[in-house]
Amino acid sequence: MSILALDLGRRRVGVAISHGIAASTLKPLFFDERSPGAFYRELEEIIELQKVEKIVIGLPLGRLGKETAQGRWTRERAREISVRLHLPVSFAEESFSSFQAKENLKRVKPKKLARRHAILDSESAKVILEQYLHESRRSSL
Repeated sequence: MSILALDLGRRRVGVAISHGIAASTLKPLFFDERSPGAFYRELEEIIELQKVEKIVIGLPLGRLGKETAQGRWTRERAREISVRLHLPVSFAEESFSSFQAKENLKRVKPKKLARRHAILDSESAKVILEQYLHESRRSSL
């Protein structure tokens, strides 16, 4: 089963893919709430090319697992994505994904700050997807 992971942001969206047990990053997408058409077109292309059957979205939670304003925004975008793309969406708690992504990328030193952020967004999506895959395997045992 091919699973696409998204780390939704208000400007950039990190993207990762898994066709089994390993996850890899894809180039991040740009999101403009006022005009999301380009974002959805690029997402549709990835879904078709990668034969995606499910989407996993990182859900930011606050202290003690309480939903935050960002979490509510993420749920709203996830609903839109699921309806628009006709795919099931699951969530993976993402509290430490950015921290873990930064740790994973300590050896990578892109020249431009914008490039560093782009790499970090998709690396965060990869961490979210790896966490989801790990939890799925563990719950199926």
